Amino acid sequence: MRSVLDNTMEALLRAGREGEVFLSLLPDRARAEARQSDGRTERLGPLDGSTVSWKDMIAIKDVTATSGSLLMRDDAPACADAEVVRRASQAGLVSIGVTNQSELAFSGIGYNPHHGTPMIEGRVPGGSSSGAAASVARGITRLAVGTDTAGSCRVPAAFQGVVGFRPTRGRYPMSGVMPLAPSYDTVGSFARSVADIIELDAILSGDAASPDAVGRLSVAIDVLDGGGVAAPVSQRCKEAVTALEQAGVVMEHSRQSPLDEALALIRASGWPGAIEAVETYGHLLETENAHHLDPFVAARLRASACLDLDKIARVKQGARALHETVQASDTIYLLPTVAIEAPHLAPLLEDPETFATTNTAALRLTMPASLLDLPAISLPAGKTDAGCWVGLQLVGPPDSDRTLLATAAMVENLLMQKETLT
Repeated sequence: MRSVLDNTMEALLRAGREGEVFLSLLPDRARAEARQSDGRTERLGPLDGSTVSWKDMIAIKDVTATSGSLLMRDDAPACADAEVVRRASQAGLVSIGVTNQSELAFSGIGYNPHHGTPMIEGRVPGGSSSGAAASVARGITRLAVGTDTAGSCRVPAAFQGVVGFRPTRGRYPMSGVMPLAPSYDTVGSFARSVADIIELDAILSGDAASPDAVGRLSVAIDVLDGGGVAAPVSQRCKEAVTALEQAGVVMEHSRQSPLDEALALIRASGWPGAIEAVETYGHLLETENAHHLDPFVAARLRASACLDLDKIARVKQGARALHETVQASDTIYLLPTVAIEAPHLAPLLEDPETFATTNTAALRLTMPASLLDLPAISLPAGKTDAGCWVGLQLVGPPDSDRTLLATAAMVENLLMQKETLT
């Protein structure tokens, strides 16, 4: 039987070969944590000795978090771990390294001009937590921790064929985590199975409740039958819905949901998180080193600064009303995670307008849950004929995280059974 140290050394070796995935490694820390795990007579829990990576926005002692930007590389290193890192370490997880991301976490594409991009056969990895998803998708680490503001865990999970979870805001401590849009930011996670997400959630939140799965899901018909969803994505999601119905899950087919209404608010008046991003990072546009910014991120910051504040205020007001509507129900919604197949990167880099339009398309179906502060998870739903992964998104009411995760585990199991039978 392989030791934790053996597994850790292999992970470090593989991570060192994936420079576009990892920005830095933690060999001394990883070896020390692995030896501690090997030396315990009793495991601290199911994830004791499991490898984990951390997005470049999360404080790790003696490491400088840069949010994927050259402008922060000379900042002082962290004097202490972020609270989520501390909790993971106390539970026996082994930290391997720091992962790449979209600069400032302000893009759903996953492109980084400074550190490379962990592409999938020329296609974008999704962002902003691109490297975090890749560290799991490529089998380097068992777990990864990122952040999700508008979809930054769910989009790369969908494009890379892994599980990506956004919890209700405030479920995980944010101390030591760099902000983007504080009203919408949360730490999120990646794994190959919902079971691992459930265990990690218990560690990071302190909540280990085991509620029953919900056997009734609400499906947005208009989204699956059009609504800007690419036909190959729609087809895979429809097949998943059919498989779940055949397995006995009750599907309520609805024409309108609070998620649709939230989407309409954003489409009409803008994404409030963009205004907060300008408040957080807009000053970088005025510095003498502004030319070092990713030009696509800089362009989005400039465009966001022009949003109508009165319209944004109306979006927030409408979101509060919708949040109360969802809170009063026990409905879990099912929809695609991303409306498009992962596009090839090269054409996007040739045309800023195409890049911006594609970025909006990538985040469109994840933004509503973020706007309403709802827990959401993306599960792999198979590949299209072009070989692109499709994500199936489940969204629950506020603070229904453990119920949502139990339901996601049920859905994952039923879809796996379907794949086995076919």
